[in-house]
Parts: sequence; C-alpha cells; structure tokens
Amino acid sequence: MLSRVAENIYWMARYLERAENTARLVSVTGTLLLDQPSVGRTQGWNRLVTITGGHDAFAASGAPPGEEGVTRFLLSDTNNPSSLFSSVDSARENLRTMRDIFPVKMWEWLNDMTLFLKEQGAYGVEAAHRHDFLNEVIGRCQTLVGILMGTLSRGPAFDFFSMGQHMERADMCTRILDVDVTAVKFHDGMDLLWLNLLRSVSGEAMYRRYINPRVTGVDVVTFLLRDRRFPRAFAYCLREVERCLDTLDHNALAIQLLKRMEREVDTQEVAALIESGPGAFMDALQQELQKLHEIMDAIYF
Repeated sequence: MLSRVAENIYWMARYLERAENTARLVSVTGTLLLDQPSVGRTQGWNRLVTITGGHDAFAASGAPPGEEGVTRFLLSDTNNPSSLFSSVDSARENLRTMRDIFPVKMWEWLNDMTLFLKEQGAYGVEAAHRHDFLNEVIGRCQTLVGILMGTLSRGPAFDFFSMGQHMERADMCTRILDVDVTAVKFHDGMDLLWLNLLRSVSGEAMYRRYINPRVTGVDVVTFLLRDRRFPRAFAYCLREVERCLDTLDHNALAIQLLKRMEREVDTQEVAALIESGPGAFMDALQQELQKLHEIMDAIYF
C-alpha cells in the first residue's frame, strides 16, 4: 500500500471518530446541565473547549463563552478544524481520493452525511433541536463504521483505519479524564458527575454490567484507563493499535512505546491519581500518544 493512501485511511478514521466524540460530548453536556445546574452553565460548556484542545481557536473565533458560542464553535464552525462539520468534511475528502479501496456504500453514506450537515447544521445547533440532531449524527457515524466493519476485507486498509480510530479514542479518553476528574472535586453531586464521565464515552451500561452497579470514582477511572474489554477504554485502544502494528514491518519502536504506556497505566495508583489530580499523568500519556503518532508517521506515512 502507498504511504499516502495509508495516511489518508488513518486520518479518515480519526476524523470520523472525532466527529462522533464531539457529537456525544455536546449531547451529554446538555443533559448534565439540565440535571445538575450547580455545575454552572457557562463553566459546563466551556469545559468542552478544554477537552477538545481548542482554546486558541475558540478565542480567535470571537465566539462568546457559554452554550451558544461553544456549541456553534464545536458543531458548525468551518474555521475550527476540529468541529463536527470540519471533521466530517475532512473524512469525506480523504475517502474521495481512495473510493476504489472501500465499499461503495460507505462513500454514499459519508457523502449523504456531509449534505445532511450542510442542510441541517445551523438548525441542529439550536437548543430545541440539538438533541435529535446529535443523535442522528452519532447514528450516522456508527452506521458508517458498521458498513466498514461488515464489508471491508481484513488487510492493510482495515488495519490503518483501526489504528486511526483507536488512536483518536485513546487521546479523547485522556482528555475527558483530565478535565472531568478534576471538575468532580469542586462540585456537589459527585455521583452524577462520575456517571456523566461514563456517558461521555457511552460506557455506562458496560460499567454497570461488568464492574459495579454503583458508580464510584475509583472504579470509573480504573474502568476507563485499564479495562481491556470496553472498546473506548484507554488500555483497549492501546491493545488494538498494537494488534494492527503486529501485521506491519518495522514496528519494534512503536510497540515498545505502547507496552511502556500499558505498564504506566497498570501501575498507576488510581485513588492517589484522583486525589492529587490527573493533569500531569494525563499530559504524559498524551505526549506519549503524540510520540507514537510521530513514529508511525515517520515509518509508514
């Protein structure tokens, strides 16, 4: 496979995953602020800018802090490269250049989704319609991935897609944990905030089924960092990236870094992490993920 094609597949996966993550974060935050007004509406919405790492772009946009400015910036702002619309549009552009590799149905669905966002994006930003709009977006993203999982042969294209998808999930997991674990310490209604953290990654059902029917901080953080069965947990994502790299040549350096991250997560004392604040640890994981991306970029792209 040409390195240019591999890179396009990898980034298409990241953009699709980013779009779904953004839609879910905005939807879950809206629900949280209805249930827990003590969080503070402006602070609650501005947390999303922190999670997505968009401070500079948000400041440059001139959008006001709070619900209207943040949701427009994250969902429909074409000048924000990580907005929902920009992510889907970038994924479509990547797929357009390699349509012969993927099932025709995937292109049709992604093209239709882009048109849907162009037509309904402004309407969907409005609070009265946002919930239904975001559920539709999440469903379309999951349908796209389902088409690929059900119809794409397991080979280099599938592996580079899976690597991009799980690199994006791992990065988002660390960002959510960094911001939300810190926020829990400064608010009442801790159980609801821990539950919101699980919902941000669609993890509530699997947590309650396999870990604990009750929601506790240590169990939630342990689940999202170390669980090797839940597809959006950090450890699961590392294992999936490693599985894909095992099929490629010149993988020793990348796998060595992956195993080091696994050891760091497995040996970290979770209760102490919550008590002291996860910022430094999550920053270190994000830096290692960036280094892993740079290694893959240098070797395969």
